[in-house]
Amino acid sequence: MEEPRRKSRVVSRHTMTVLLLLLLLAVLFLAAAWSPFFRLRQINIVGNSYVSTQDICRIAGVYPDENLFQLQTDAIVKNLMKDLRIEQASARRVFPGQLDIQVTERVPMVTVACEYGYLDLDRQGVVIDAYKTLKQMQIPMLTGVTLQGLYIGDSVQNDTILRVLQYLDQLDSASQHQLSEVNIAQPDHVVAYTTSAVQLRIGTMERLEEKAAITRNFLAELKTAKHPIEYIDINFTSPFIKFK
Repeated sequence: MEEPRRKSRVVSRHTMTVLLLLLLLAVLFLAAAWSPFFRLRQINIVGNSYVSTQDICRIAGVYPDENLFQLQTDAIVKNLMKDLRIEQASARRVFPGQLDIQVTERVPMVTVACEYGYLDLDRQGVVIDAYKTLKQMQIPMLTGVTLQGLYIGDSVQNDTILRVLQYLDQLDSASQHQLSEVNIAQPDHVVAYTTSAVQLRIGTMERLEEKAAITRNFLAELKTAKHPIEYIDINFTSPFIKFK
């Protein structure tokens, strides 16, 4: 009978020790949670160009002087992803008082006509803006097609348009800004135009990576070209340049 009693006392002491440790940890956590030492003092936001830092903080629902322990990074990301302008987001707490937020914005890639005006599409074919009057933007106009029944938040299903967006997405920003128009009236004979009226005969929307590389190199050299160029044909493996 003596042995079971000893075991019972040992178990009781062990249980009491565990409970005391848990209680101590809870007290320490509460003390930390309400301590000014863990107040949010710095918010670092990376990746935003179109959406302001103030808007990102407002959308995320985070403000200075909040307790870092009470910030839920999953909720912050969820709030950001509700905004159509944000394609991807992540959030990370950095103790004792810093929050890092990284976003990938939906950037307008082309403007295309619709039945009530114009739409801006991002690289995935998502409509991120709609308006009645054409506005000045440093992105190409997609011509040869008029979209029907699409509004902000909808996605384009036209395969040629999606391939054009894929091609443009592989260009650097400087090259994109040099293009004023991409015409897809004939999907097998897609033609782009530079801001200086030079024609790029892209042809079929195949070998996109190769054609994008040729386009980047050509547009970089176009700035210093000594002779006026009428067009470049990149539909074939060996590009052909026609001078005026």
